[in-house]
Amino acid sequence: MRRKGPIRILALDLHPCSFGYVVIESPTKLLDWGVCSSRQKGAVSDVLVRKRLRRLLELWRPAVLVFNKLSSVTPKSNHRSKRFLKQIETEARKHRIPVRILEDNPVGSQGESLTKYENARRVAEHFPVLTRELPPKRRAWESEHYRMSIFTAASLVCVYLSSFKIPLRTRLRIHAIITRPNQSEL
Repeated sequence: MRRKGPIRILALDLHPCSFGYVVIESPTKLLDWGVCSSRQKGAVSDVLVRKRLRRLLELWRPAVLVFNKLSSVTPKSNHRSKRFLKQIETEARKHRIPVRILEDNPVGSQGESLTKYENARRVAEHFPVLTRELPPKRRAWESEHYRMSIFTAASLVCVYLSSFKIPLRTRLRIHAIITRPNQSEL
């Protein structure tokens, strides 16, 4: 069955106890964003999927779910992250939503390396409504702000959209956000 109207994309930036998300309807129309977390002991991934992700999938009914693989440090956390990914895929399958998992560092990527803050600032320029959410630049001794996850999810959407044959003007705008520096930085 073909969808009538705009296509919605839900992107997730996954962490062990939380995830940041954005929902877009077109390359320039951001519908919803936020961070979902759970402070329960035990099966945190179950709570995140059952209570938080399920509500997002039912509310927005996205055409596709996009996320990165979780990076694991220890074999125990590797097992947990695989279980978490499997739960997300199962929940998406229940709602008949295709899942796209993006690689962290795709082979042959020619883009320049940017800090997370620079990338978040560029995403905020593309989606001006997110400017208020942009956390201050992190100093070396500070931990990452939880809202940074929103910007990582938004950049995942931009990368996902840039891989399709979408209109050249839109594709160039998205590609410029991710790979090229601003003129003011030069």
